[in-house]
Amino acid sequence: EPRRANPRRLLPNCSRDALPFRTMSVVPPLIALAGGVVPGPLLNLMPELCPLKALLGSVFLYNMPHMVRMFYIHKGGDKLDNINPREQVQKLCASGKGDMISKAQSAHQNGLESFPPFAAGVLAATIAGVPGSLVGQLCSTHLFARLGFNITYIWGKGDATAAIRSSFWVLSLLCSCQLIAAASKKLGSK
Repeated sequence: EPRRANPRRLLPNCSRDALPFRTMSVVPPLIALAGGVVPGPLLNLMPELCPLKALLGSVFLYNMPHMVRMFYIHKGGDKLDNINPREQVQKLCASGKGDMISKAQSAHQNGLESFPPFAAGVLAATIAGVPGSLVGQLCSTHLFARLGFNITYIWGKGDATAAIRSSFWVLSLLCSCQLIAAASKKLGSK
């Protein structure tokens, strides 16, 4: 009988309860690959946004937490260290006075990580000729989800807010994956 992979061995720092959250990053691409989409009623609420303006919006949204982090450093009475800002963040977080700074930094990092799939999806869908209305609405939904993610990550407290934040994250990644899948489908039909 073949030996089954032990997910705890693959992800050694995961408790049994945390495992679903550690592996959920594969869910949106699998949904898009299987033909799943952002629910139509939600998508229809969103305005059509110019895809290239959406890329600028995404850049703004991944930098917004960085500005929040700088505000909290300044508010805490510390001088901004522009020579070694990453070390300053680490020191402030280790000192115990950096909870908001740490959360803003983490939201910024997550935004940086979410940008490449979104940019790839926007460009692929645009080049492939995916209908502009779909691309524009997916872009708006992505930006809405990223804004919600940032707000709930930085200022949220408790399990309920964390679940909402994760829902925003899944929605934003699903938008990126749906853009890529729509481009693939459009190009595959040629």
